[in-house]
Amino acid sequence: MGLLDLLAGINLILLRFGLAESTAWFFVVYLIIKSLPFLPDITSFIDIIAAIFIIMAIFGIFQALTWIMVIWLLQKSILSLFIK
Repeated sequence: MGLLDLLAGINLILLRFGLAESTAWFFVVYLIIKSLPFLPDITSFIDIIAAIFIIMAIFGIFQALTWIMVIWLLQKSILSLFIK
């Protein structure tokens, strides 16, 4: 899961430059499906918010808060991959 979070963060960066729109929908679905079983948890709620920001980035809406979602996904993936 950490690797997919890393790829979702990279994909969100690429969306800023108009790249990777086709793969972005996969990460939206991935983040939502992964989060639903654990929804009362705050990290799952933030993952769903990250999915919403990916959807907005697909349509060209890229805000300063989107960078916070990039940082969220990247730090979560790094912690998941390297700290066990």
